[in-house]
Amino acid sequence: MSSLDRLGRTEAAIWRCLWQIEDAGGVLECCDQILGEPGLDRWLTIDRLAQAVEADYSRIVTRTQSGRQLKALGGGWPGGPAPYGYRISGKGAFGSTLEVDPTEAAVVRLLADLVIEGGRTLTDLAEELNRRGILTRSGRRWARANLHRRLKSAAFLGEAVFRRCDQQWGDHRTRLDGSGRPLYGESVVIPLPPILTADRIGAFQRALAELARPRRIPLGEYPLTGRIYGPCKRPYVGCLRSKDGVRTYRCSGWQENAPCGCVFLRADHVEEQAARHVNALLASMPPHARPMLPASSETQTRLILHAERMRSLKQLVAQCAEELDGLRCPAQRSRFVAAALRQLEADKGALERVLAHARDWLAELEARGRRDARLTGVLGAAVPDSQALLPSEQRCLIEHLNVRVDIADAEFRYREGTKCLTIQWHERTGTPVPPDPTHSLWARIDELLRTRYRPHHFRSPLDLRAALTGMLHRLRTGILWRDLPERFGDPAKVRFRQRTWLADGVWAKIVEILSEKGEGTPVLSHGTAPALSISSGPIAEPQPSISLSARMVNPVRIS
Repeated sequence: MSSLDRLGRTEAAIWRCLWQIEDAGGVLECCDQILGEPGLDRWLTIDRLAQAVEADYSRIVTRTQSGRQLKALGGGWPGGPAPYGYRISGKGAFGSTLEVDPTEAAVVRLLADLVIEGGRTLTDLAEELNRRGILTRSGRRWARANLHRRLKSAAFLGEAVFRRCDQQWGDHRTRLDGSGRPLYGESVVIPLPPILTADRIGAFQRALAELARPRRIPLGEYPLTGRIYGPCKRPYVGCLRSKDGVRTYRCSGWQENAPCGCVFLRADHVEEQAARHVNALLASMPPHARPMLPASSETQTRLILHAERMRSLKQLVAQCAEELDGLRCPAQRSRFVAAALRQLEADKGALERVLAHARDWLAELEARGRRDARLTGVLGAAVPDSQALLPSEQRCLIEHLNVRVDIADAEFRYREGTKCLTIQWHERTGTPVPPDPTHSLWARIDELLRTRYRPHHFRSPLDLRAALTGMLHRLRTGILWRDLPERFGDPAKVRFRQRTWLADGVWAKIVEILSEKGEGTPVLSHGTAPALSISSGPIAEPQPSISLSARMVNPVRIS
């Protein structure tokens, strides 16, 4: 390659990439720079060049950040998208500033009025904006999360702060030094053309403090995000239902101008079904062909090679220390000895820096080894259990297998309320719904009821035999109580009697009596979730690559 800055912009990145190339059997040479022969000379040369690369990168960053700082101090906009309610005047030219965007400013004033008025949640505010046909800057419908970010923007604070020290949305914040101050310059308050008066801003901030901040759930906790498709053919995304803390998947079309109406899915249910499909697919593969299964010797080989590398570094450091001790003898003091001491101390410092990077890389290799051992234990087992993996690893496995989940029942809708206790009893015990009572069987049931209940139980105008027939009819057809035909009686009273008989253990005896004269039919229970179709596409062949921190680097493409 031409120079070391092709490997990275910091010393740590350069050394790690170089060591990975060497562990893969490659040799690094530069066209414009001589790295020297293997040994002390090569270590010191690469360290010197890597320091120069990082220093050059630091100068670029410092000059860029200094320019942004000066622009902010002069009242200009230092870069990035304008706060909501404003637009950039003179964008792309020297001296660009912020000015009020009339369209967005009207939305800012409307939101201020709605928040100060009170009585609304963030969800209510988002729905109100959507109802009025107001879209976000990107043309999408408002949601609770993106609305909260807008309410925290500069338009509602009355000022824009460049290099804010407090944490912003998620993990985004200004980089700080060890003392907690901004790394590249002090915070700068940029004056803005006012949209709201100072009194309105104060009232707005007090009202906003009473609204709850939406919770942010990382993508890793939803391994099937982008892998589920509803009838509208849009992908589903993970979403936490804040009112009850239930993890769900929702169609991405619900935020469009015309919501698609696709049903939500409980995350636990769909992830369990997908895991069963993945486990069956893995079990059908030979162990060596399963994706994400690390090579048994790869990590150990890297650990052995790096341990030898560290041993060589430690020997060189010890050799420099020994030579330094010999030259520090008072009898050998001279200008030449002093110069040699300075050079040896510089060499020893350079080797210790490299050794520190090597220790960090060793810790990462050891952590990777522990991860590989865990993956081997899970994916290499005779009966794989993909749910034992971390959510991020499950997502990676699902992507390797090209798993796709489709909602097979486009007409499915969730039923209101909780599931009927009698239906749950029939499903739990496996008891079918018996035939309707005959005259002889009803006589026995009536006798049973009169031995269990007092006379007031029979004084109701409700015909108990017709009510029992209605109960059986509902269990067979799956209709709602409110749709029960009139011939069976008042649905509320029939429902109350059935719940009473079930709670007292009488329902089981009634079913036992009715089952003597014929076979029953299965209870018709509407599903708690739509039917799913789970498939997997062709598995992509893994490409040879080596890892560099969080990204993958292919040695063949480095030039």
